[in-house]
Amino acid sequence: MMDRRDFLKSLGMGGAGAALLGANLASADLNMSMEGRGKAENTINILFDSWSSQVMFQRKPYRYPRGVQHPQVTRRRLNTILGAMKSYGLSTGMQWNVSFTNSRITQRSLAGVDVYVSLTRFINEPDPPRTGTGFSYKDFELTALEDFVKQGGGILLMSDHGSIDDGTNWTQNDAALASVFGVTLKDIFVTHLDPEEDPNCKGYMVMGISTDLPGDISYLAYQVAGISAHDSCIMLPPADFIPLAMFPEGATAHERNKQVSLESPYFSILVPFGAGNVIVVGNSGMVGDYGSPDPAPGIVNLENNLMFFLNCVSFLAGLTCIPCPGYGPCAFVPTL
Repeated sequence: MMDRRDFLKSLGMGGAGAALLGANLASADLNMSMEGRGKAENTINILFDSWSSQVMFQRKPYRYPRGVQHPQVTRRRLNTILGAMKSYGLSTGMQWNVSFTNSRITQRSLAGVDVYVSLTRFINEPDPPRTGTGFSYKDFELTALEDFVKQGGGILLMSDHGSIDDGTNWTQNDAALASVFGVTLKDIFVTHLDPEEDPNCKGYMVMGISTDLPGDISYLAYQVAGISAHDSCIMLPPADFIPLAMFPEGATAHERNKQVSLESPYFSILVPFGAGNVIVVGNSGMVGDYGSPDPAPGIVNLENNLMFFLNCVSFLAGLTCIPCPGYGPCAFVPTL
């Protein structure tokens, strides 16, 4: 039987691959499931972390930790990317099944999943957190995610900024997951200028995507001229990594209210790990619905933030063919 990842790549080919895609377009049920994951070969299964900050403003998680404050659901945070993922599935002839964690992460909950997405693990607990306190990852969750990537799975970890004047370090829980793959997230606030000159962070950073990405990795830059974010943390990569986006000229780093040197230039990196890959991004609000104010202004429609997100999920799932212009990613090109 054809491996699912080989199947995905075949969609970009002519002949049998194109014929197979045509059949899928005619027969596949393309309704996006929010809770269950299909097992069909033409299905991409994406699992969002219910305890991600962005997700918790969109929908109620399976439970809230005891004694820990949590945000109020607004349902005005991720409608753009959820709708776009359904549309993207239609254009690829794939069924993109989106679900959300309904328990702590285990090998069982990751079974059948292609991509795990975390949009900044929520915090409201001691820093550093005690193992398993509040929203922080437990050791067995980190082990399950490590094994998941070793076996060919993909992780999209979109973190956030470090501390500023209020001392809130939004990298706190993400740092534990990033460290499993050799990435250090530092409690540093990176922005486009001095926060004292723009206390409400109304401006934002605009960054280009690397133009010399090798092989299939070049798919990540497809139709992405630039991405934007209000802020970021500092990430120190492992020895084996590929830079995807760099901070713009003039970006500044701050530890609490003190300006410090910009120790690392990377806003986003790709880390190969075992048979899978991890993409780390320095901000998650960049995929929040435009106009949604919480937990910070969403800017998914600015620059090519939406396309970059979709490309990341596609790449991590193994869908890496560059399509003909005007037909969408890996789309079937009809014979005229």
